[in-house]
Amino acid sequence: MSVKIIVDSASDITVGYAEANNIGFAPLKTSLAGTEYRDGIDIKPDVFYDKLAANKELAHTSQVNPGEFADLFEKEIEGGNDLVVITISSGLSGTYQSACIAAAEYPDRVFVVDSLSATAGEHVLIERAIALRDAGKTASEIFSELDALRKKTRLFVRVDTLEYLKRGGRISKTSAVVGGFLGIRPILTLNAEGKLETVGKPRGTIASHKMMNDRIEACGGIDFSMPVVITYAGDLADGTVQNYLADSTHIYGNNTDKIKIGQLGCVIGTHTGPGAIVVSFVPNKK
Repeated sequence: MSVKIIVDSASDITVGYAEANNIGFAPLKTSLAGTEYRDGIDIKPDVFYDKLAANKELAHTSQVNPGEFADLFEKEIEGGNDLVVITISSGLSGTYQSACIAAAEYPDRVFVVDSLSATAGEHVLIERAIALRDAGKTASEIFSELDALRKKTRLFVRVDTLEYLKRGGRISKTSAVVGGFLGIRPILTLNAEGKLETVGKPRGTIASHKMMNDRIEACGGIDFSMPVVITYAGDLADGTVQNYLADSTHIYGNNTDKIKIGQLGCVIGTHTGPGAIVVSFVPNKK
């Protein structure tokens, strides 16, 4: 009996990556300017951010529903696979609950992990799950390790614009205008319940890089023996991630080749807007 890993699109892995690593892919949806898109399938990040910038209304995202998970699970179970399902944080979406509803039909065959995270943080768990699967671990064993790892994994977000936090109601219009004038680049994190909270409001790009790195250091630094993932809401060739890493040599040292870098997708990008950088990692043991 084999183990199949299934993930949702809020992990920001691509369909190509999923196929190459034999991973099932469940897309959330994003509605923008009256059109609904399956995340990562009907719309890709580059196109999404262009549309997001051109549209003045708030984009909306919706979860994977139980029926969609049930269809995925039934196919894999009939194929003889046990399943490990990794979802976006239950503090951000109902997708985890949908997966649990569908999994109830298959006790001891389907194990659902609430990542307590999203985007790069989900990807950290996925990378570890792949390694464990390839090492021959059972679905139950993989679930147990991921359950412990999700509580250790850290995630920080550097937001480049306040416009989309304003659209989502996280800050007022006045705060957005004043913050924009002052060059505020908020640093966000996901707390122990997997909910977004603000940890600082530095002014300017360099100060925002420093604050994010200060937070990484306060966690104990990065354990490079575990997956490290950065996602960026924009064109990966525009130099933004490279500039951040250049400002962060004391954090990453000679380990930049160990970092997986990808694009921040539609689900979280709806709320951060273009230009956001997400870093997720497992801290060194203190």
